[in-house]
Amino acid sequence: MRWLHALGLAIGLVVVLGGCGDDDGDGGPDGAVDSGGPDSTPPPPPDSGTDGGPDDAGTQTCEENPLGEDCPTCEDDPDQPWCLTCEEDPSLPDCDFAEPTFAGLSAPVELVRDATGVPHVYGQTDADAMFGSGYAQARDRLFQMELRRRQAMGRQAELFGESKANEDELIRRMGLYGLARWTIETMRTEDPELLTLLVAWTAGVNRRIEEVRSGAVPLPYGFGPDELDFMPETWSVVDAAAVGKLLLFGNANLIEFELLATVLREYVPDLYANYNLFVPLEERYTMPPEERPTTGRSAARSSVPSARPRRELPPDALERIRDFARRMQPFRPGASNNWAVDGRHTDNGRPLVASDPHQPLRSPSLFWVHHVNSADAAGAIDVIGFNFVGTPAIQLGHNRRVAWAATTTYPDTQDFLDVRVEGGVAMVGGRGIPILAHEETIQIAGADPRTITIERVPGFGVLMAEDFAPVPLVRPGHRILYTWTGFRPTHELQAFFGFDTAESLADYEAAVDVCELCMFNWLAADATGITYRSSMLVPIRAGELTFDRLPYTMLDGDDPGALWSGEFLPGNQLMRSRGGTRGWLATANNDPFGFTEDGEVVGDPWYYGVFFDPGTRAARIEDELARLTERGDVSVADMQALQTDTHSILGDHAIALLEEVWARVPTDPALAEFRGREDLERLVTLITEEWDRRMVRDSSGAVAFEAFVFLLASRAVADDFALIFEPAIQASPITFIKWALLALEGRYENAEALLQEGRELIVVQALADAADWLTERFGGVDPAVFPYSWGMIHGTRFSNDYGGRLDGGWVPTDGGDGTVNVSEASFFDERGVVDRLESGEGPIYRTVYSFAADGTPEGFTNFPRGISGEPDSPLWDHTLEDWIEGRYRPLAFRREVVEAEANDRVTLSAAE
Repeated sequence: MRWLHALGLAIGLVVVLGGCGDDDGDGGPDGAVDSGGPDSTPPPPPDSGTDGGPDDAGTQTCEENPLGEDCPTCEDDPDQPWCLTCEEDPSLPDCDFAEPTFAGLSAPVELVRDATGVPHVYGQTDADAMFGSGYAQARDRLFQMELRRRQAMGRQAELFGESKANEDELIRRMGLYGLARWTIETMRTEDPELLTLLVAWTAGVNRRIEEVRSGAVPLPYGFGPDELDFMPETWSVVDAAAVGKLLLFGNANLIEFELLATVLREYVPDLYANYNLFVPLEERYTMPPEERPTTGRSAARSSVPSARPRRELPPDALERIRDFARRMQPFRPGASNNWAVDGRHTDNGRPLVASDPHQPLRSPSLFWVHHVNSADAAGAIDVIGFNFVGTPAIQLGHNRRVAWAATTTYPDTQDFLDVRVEGGVAMVGGRGIPILAHEETIQIAGADPRTITIERVPGFGVLMAEDFAPVPLVRPGHRILYTWTGFRPTHELQAFFGFDTAESLADYEAAVDVCELCMFNWLAADATGITYRSSMLVPIRAGELTFDRLPYTMLDGDDPGALWSGEFLPGNQLMRSRGGTRGWLATANNDPFGFTEDGEVVGDPWYYGVFFDPGTRAARIEDELARLTERGDVSVADMQALQTDTHSILGDHAIALLEEVWARVPTDPALAEFRGREDLERLVTLITEEWDRRMVRDSSGAVAFEAFVFLLASRAVADDFALIFEPAIQASPITFIKWALLALEGRYENAEALLQEGRELIVVQALADAADWLTERFGGVDPAVFPYSWGMIHGTRFSNDYGGRLDGGWVPTDGGDGTVNVSEASFFDERGVVDRLESGEGPIYRTVYSFAADGTPEGFTNFPRGISGEPDSPLWDHTLEDWIEGRYRPLAFRREVVEAEANDRVTLSAAE
């Protein structure tokens, strides 16, 4: 098939669309990968850059402007990297797709619910079991599946109107659905057996949809005439892959962080140049100490030149940045905790694994738990655990031999380039690349359709809309070019099915190694040991990193050294460990290697990334694991206690600071106005002596501390970071608290420039601010006289895009910013101090795995809100209280246990 594409030049040019070949299957971080197409490894940069562009027509070569009159067309030379065919790049628009067909069930499939309501699917073959898995998910979550699929397709505005149009536009520009189609076509060639399982799963989903559409079963809530009033559409095998692409794009997406870092560089260059913004609060790194690389120390940042002269802010800059933060909210990356303890330290001599992924807490949950078994018959699958709604397989769980867990890691797998664009050509590294453009129309309920132009730069990525950045960041006549390692066919489905069927740690590690887009710290164990492994594609940049060439900010597209080299970090520069000499592993979104210890990456042995958690959760987990393993006999109960731990490391830092400064009030003339204030004396006693540093619902000290630490951050750094303070403190409150504490603890060389009013005065003023807020809100600071508690102001909000009866409301919960049982919520919004702290993310489940004497994993879990997506179902919110209270239920796995608990049974006939 050929697609004719007008490039919009004065002379017409017919471009034959094609690609440079699919992934040869040898890819992975241990070697370079060249998977071709418009998102493949870019053509090698020329020896030197050029200031020329498409407007220098009189002197340009064909390399600079391939659309010149005497330059070869794609018909003349189809091997040019922008000459693409559907056979080689099925992600292109208008490419035909042949939907595979399902051969039918070989035998009846049983669906059995246990006492918790978890569905267990038993099939005679792997395909039969996957059919049942698709049917069971659609039975419980069809409306949610439909919304998730539309999100991945960029079709939410058809249902929700203008509020989702910008999100749809971004997803369309990323081309996620086309990338999913490319992945499926690659699977058709490379792994037809796995494609058969995906086809079976899709057929199971469609069996349930047929029942709904025919009226054989009630219409699920959300589809009805009094709700959104539409019918579910038939699923394609591409749909589940598209949902997976969406999840992997969002999970480690750094668009918001990189553009805000660029805003600081461009508009507040002194701040950007003089402060090590990436230094962690707690210097805890995931690799065991003896297995970490030797890090380099960067030059003093006081002499770092700003990349460009300071720009003048547009008058509506703050509102623009607010709007940008709102647009990016659906795509913010996840967090999570996990750890594994080797059997040498446990009570039964076998490993323990703990898993609590932090995801948006929605109603119903984004995760769904079930069990798929064909191994009791003729198949290879016997796995239980959690998967994202709208996807097949078990992404996190255990099979008969291996249990595994994941947390997000933040490698830099995407870049923004400031490129010159003119006449249908983008200048990248001195070479002109013809832009391939097509239009797409977004249908919007209650409004006129929106037609957008999608512009791809083959070999590099996509051009963003001209108004995408919150404030101007590129030069006149230039555009933002976005490149990502996900612009290629990838193998995440192979990886997840590999986890589900792994029989050993070696099998599991081999599955990790094919997951190019899995930006995760994978921890796993079998009865013999533990492992830590990550194998995502992390690009090596062509040039050396300098302070003027930092990939976590906008790069100069004219600079060949800013481009990707075509190679990726090898395995020995990624995370590989079996526990080290200490015999345990833990990750909490912190820096794996210690490269951020000095706040910068220049001079390090290699570049991995910079946007990591400040380390508070990691510090608490590591300290507790060190204590427990030194004691020995570590148990499941110990792991559960740590998962629900609410000790505040931020509290440790803030209390030490407050005690030091408050001791100076009697003698420091600058603090004289605060002497004799009984409310401040009472507040200091409450925070430093009475509070146990736990963020729990009945704690008054947690409320006083929260007010103090947020108001302290505001006093210390809000004026310096005024441009991004309000939107960013809502996106990542702990980051701003970290910056304030680092300055107040003197860990910045130029801290006094941030703390213009004086360190001691800022601390005591923040204490007074907290006392004033407590008095205004509760009548006074003394909780014995004016009762208040953490549960009165802090909780979790379980939202739903549609709302209605699906909205889960707000419930008081334990945890806070940076605690192991995390429940992050900002004290501020754009209006000031909030009325109620609403956490929207946290542990989407908590599970601890042990191993029985025969080597079978045994899971203990809690999760919100329930199994079903139907508000009238008894399985709608039946697990919520256990999650709030930290109570764990056994995860039934053995057939005899499931049968003993069975309270619902459905048989899917092979004849249907």
